[in-house]
Amino acid sequence: MMGGLDKVKTILIVMLAVLMGLNIYGRWHTATHPDYGMTTVKTGDVTWVCLTDHGTYIGCNTVEAYK
Repeated sequence: MMGGLDKVKTILIVMLAVLMGLNIYGRWHTATHPDYGMTTVKTGDVTWVCLTDHGTYIGCNTVEAYK
């Protein structure tokens, strides 16, 4: 009976270690790889084009500057 319980503990520890490794890798990947995007924002008569990285605005400029 104890042999079966030891196998279950070993399997659970290995699964936990794998999940922790995947979590660390996911956080590293997100932190080191940019996720650039572009969005437009309209304020009154002015339309802005904004560059984002992971949802944070990096910078904005009017659409007229790009025409």
